[in-house]
Amino acid sequence: MSTSHPATEPLEALAEELRSRNFSTRIVIPLNRIPQLQVMNPAAPALTEQVLAKPDSHGAWHYWFPWPTLIAAVDDIPTAADRIERVLAEVGRNTGGTPGADAPEVPASPTRSCPGEPHDIPDRLETTES
Repeated sequence: MSTSHPATEPLEALAEELRSRNFSTRIVIPLNRIPQLQVMNPAAPALTEQVLAKPDSHGAWHYWFPWPTLIAAVDDIPTAADRIERVLAEVGRNTGGTPGADAPEVPASPTRSCPGEPHDIPDRLETTES
């Protein structure tokens, strides 16, 4: 039986891109939950966030912040990295990309109780009893 999860590969690809931008990354697989990519800005260690890779309600895979906010499609790693970099940028950091109209809005106070499509995406592994 394989312990691999389909989210691991896209998270590893994103981790590689973020490491090239001088972020620390680590994939964590909590018990009975989907894998998460922990991203930390070493220049400001308080700037840390988790990133998930999971399908939306139509089956298309995307990167998500856990509060949950869509980051980008898993096949658009540069855009995902740009958006994560902006969220975790310390004062004075040149993020390379400039926030545009297509950048996701990041709430000042993350909330998990707002209704909407991203909230009905489970973050737990489905289990079946035999």
